[in-house]
Amino acid sequence: MKRRKPVIYDLNECCFHEVEDNYYQCLFTENPLGLITVKDMTIEECKFVKIDFSLIKLINTHIVDCIFENCDLSNLEFNKISIHRCQFINCKMTGVNFINCSLHDLLFKGVQGRYLNISLGNIRNVDFVDTVLDESSFMEVDVKNLIFNQVSFIGGEIFKTGLKGMDFKTTNIEGIRIDNYSLKGVHVDMYQAIALASLLGIIVD
Repeated sequence: MKRRKPVIYDLNECCFHEVEDNYYQCLFTENPLGLITVKDMTIEECKFVKIDFSLIKLINTHIVDCIFENCDLSNLEFNKISIHRCQFINCKMTGVNFINCSLHDLLFKGVQGRYLNISLGNIRNVDFVDTVLDESSFMEVDVKNLIFNQVSFIGGEIFKTGLKGMDFKTTNIEGIRIDNYSLKGVHVDMYQAIALASLLGIIVD
């Protein structure tokens, strides 16, 4: 199934320090003046440019039809939320946690996402392109149409996450840790196959 792009129409300049029930059709280009908590709301049809999310705490906040460009989302905790039809372009996402989240129709492009953790929840139509995911984890995730294109996944780990049909041929999987269930049905090149064989206890002479 083809990944759906964000649907965004007219945007208005917004500030995070404004008190809102929801953020809708907002363009954010300035950081908040101090720490701010965004709780129990939906962020919809918004664009974020060069925003430092270390100043923003998101609690039970669902994100739909949004674009993040050159933002720093490092160490954010997403727990039991939905993120649908969004794009993360040239963002820093080191140590971001997606725990039991619904991740649908997402593009991560040019992202620095070392130590990123996706556990439980589900993935539908998610693309990682030209992205660094070294030492990242996918644990017990229900996956349909996860794409890695020119991804560095050195030292990454994948467990109890079915990847049947996924293509790893443009991915650097050096030092990957993966269980038999997750490995079943993935596409790899000859050199990757030799490296993965050692994980299964196979000796290639």
